[in-house]
Amino acid sequence: MVGTAEQINLSGERLAKVDALPKVTGSAEFGADIDLPGLLQAKILRSPHAHANIKFIDTSAAEALPGVEAVVTGADFPTIEAGGSAGTGEVDISLRYLSELVIARRKVLFQGHPVAAVAARTADIAEEATNLIKIEYEVLTSVQDPVEAMAPGAPLLHHDMLTKSIGGEADAPSNVALHVELGRGDVDAGFAASDHIVEQTYKTSIVHQGYIEPEAETAWYHSDGTIEVWANTQGIFDHRTQLSNILELEPGNILVRGTEVGGAFGAKAQTRISPLCILLSKGSGKPVQIVLSRTEVLTATGPGAAATVTVKIGATNDGKMKAVQARFVYGAGAFPGAPVAIGCLCSFAPYQPEAARIDGYDVVTNTPRVAAYRAPGATVASYAAESAVDEMAQKLGMDPIDFRLANISKTGDQNMNDMEFTAIGIEEMLLAAKAHPHYTAPLKGKNAGRGIGIGWWPNGIGVSSCRMIVNQDGTISLIVGTMDLSSTRTGFVQLAAETLGLNPSEVQITTGDTSSIPYSGTAGGSRVTRSMASAIYDASQNIVDQIKERIASKLGVTPEFVEFSDGEFAARDVPDNSMSFRDAAREAASGSNDIVASASNDPNMRAANGYALNIADVDVDPDTGKPTLTRFTAFQDVGKAVNPDAVEGQIQGGAVQGIGWALNEEYVYDDTGVLQNASLLDYRMPTALDLPRIDCVILETPADEGPYGVRGVGEPPIIPPAGAIANAIHNAVGTRMTQLPMSPERVFWAMRDAANGSSEAAGD
Repeated sequence: MVGTAEQINLSGERLAKVDALPKVTGSAEFGADIDLPGLLQAKILRSPHAHANIKFIDTSAAEALPGVEAVVTGADFPTIEAGGSAGTGEVDISLRYLSELVIARRKVLFQGHPVAAVAARTADIAEEATNLIKIEYEVLTSVQDPVEAMAPGAPLLHHDMLTKSIGGEADAPSNVALHVELGRGDVDAGFAASDHIVEQTYKTSIVHQGYIEPEAETAWYHSDGTIEVWANTQGIFDHRTQLSNILELEPGNILVRGTEVGGAFGAKAQTRISPLCILLSKGSGKPVQIVLSRTEVLTATGPGAAATVTVKIGATNDGKMKAVQARFVYGAGAFPGAPVAIGCLCSFAPYQPEAARIDGYDVVTNTPRVAAYRAPGATVASYAAESAVDEMAQKLGMDPIDFRLANISKTGDQNMNDMEFTAIGIEEMLLAAKAHPHYTAPLKGKNAGRGIGIGWWPNGIGVSSCRMIVNQDGTISLIVGTMDLSSTRTGFVQLAAETLGLNPSEVQITTGDTSSIPYSGTAGGSRVTRSMASAIYDASQNIVDQIKERIASKLGVTPEFVEFSDGEFAARDVPDNSMSFRDAAREAASGSNDIVASASNDPNMRAANGYALNIADVDVDPDTGKPTLTRFTAFQDVGKAVNPDAVEGQIQGGAVQGIGWALNEEYVYDDTGVLQNASLLDYRMPTALDLPRIDCVILETPADEGPYGVRGVGEPPIIPPAGAIANAIHNAVGTRMTQLPMSPERVFWAMRDAANGSSEAAGD
């Protein structure tokens, strides 16, 4: 294990982004910026149907069109029989299903499913050629709702898919891929001992990550069999592995370079279009590029999962949570792998009920296969759990924070999978929120309401690697193997500089490719800064040890008597006999004596646990039902804020996505499974005009492993907004909203139904 949190005291400097200038000036290279000699443009032919058998495909007319260089269909891809993991991170998919997601074989499973691709001298020619491809479909009945897909008699997507559970495999196929079971204690006894019980069903919609940059990738299959790929990806090494496996190519023949990523949020952890680029390049002998349109992104790339959740909570009059029971049904889209297991785990992680039983179902539907979306599975789980917790607090007449404090998880407690929580400060967070001016301020307005919500995320580990080189002028070249999704390179520079006693300007950072750096895992799971921090620390210590060996004689001692602290090398017990790191490094690296260190973190570090809490104020228009967010405060325990500007940016960005999920965003399908709002005009993401200032409260309870005490920041902020806003709306108008998004129409009809006495809780 690398050191403890006390070993390095970070200054928490608000350092400007190291990549700010190239991005502002346009010199940063994104996926669509790649330009190579003879570069061809490719377009994808996609299914217009949500569910259909492919009777035949005729590409001859497309191949004959002048300017067309190559055409591929599913028949050109290897048949993958194995069902092993594709290694796509938080929302994993099997190799077989990943291959069939890239391009359909005998059947299309969602509107937009690729069925063919064409490479041509121009994008217009390629588009024209796709229109010349003849396909005969046998249209089948489709199903978009995961609960309906579970029902007996629902149209089957995969006739060989058997439900897996702790009891083994089912005997007959269904649309349920997995049944997850978690829990502890005697739930029935817990409910029997409860003075109050609340039970409610909540429903959420498919939403998209909303990244600014549509996907764009390029591949060049060279005549010697080597392949270069310019990937718009969250992980170059896992991307290479996926390409190798689904195309049955030697990984050593594939070189993957990561381009800048203009937003991902988990959605770009799996390969989607570069396999098509590779086979089109192989067929044409030229480099091939695919740039997706915004409509393609919304229609056919992995969005966040929809879910239907039923929650039941029992508690005693003194506020003790006796029992929890929950049923989670997550839609995976066309292929299994919804984030149901982690959703189940996240739902009641902030609490310690005496007994719990949680069931989760991973269900396939005729919609795009889901991808990770910033804490995948956790936002909808927290929305349901926090709504129910708030309802129970109301029944008990308790302050919402006091009820949570009475049941909160603490260091040493266990989650529903019996994993122990390492150092956490959720109690301190709740106390800080209760004392905050936002929580104590009086509400203004007849239809104003206030709500809170909590979210938990485990924070992943995985492997991150770096290489540090001491230049002859004493500066540092830092090479990393992880993709930068959220200014992580700026934090890495700060970590290296402060560890070695340098100014950040004296550390130059680059991102390597798959041939220049040891393996690094995909950026995701709020794991990168913490895991890379350990690698940087270890590499820095190796550098320091090498320099000690080389400058000891200059200090007049042997190496074991050279000490390093606060950026200074000094001879032990010899006053005024020291050298700065920069001077010592110059001396040690003189005469072409290279000083290089490579390091990877310990992948067995324990999860750091990320908690976030929101306080939300809303004002609900009684005539239209429109909820306006008037004040929003986000609390988060980050362990240690390496760069507070970057931390606050992550918290605010995640909160905005959670707010959009809560109030505006959803996929709308017609009865045939065709998406009706596949544009940013109709898919309603929040703008600055929809938002108040988002205030951030950074709390620092150091994680108990790693040299800096860092926790992941990126994912927890998206988890609590939906629950906090739902609770605020209830506080404002007395109506419990049970469906996301809580649009003006839904709130209006919910208030109308409540006024007519039909129900307190309302969705559609």
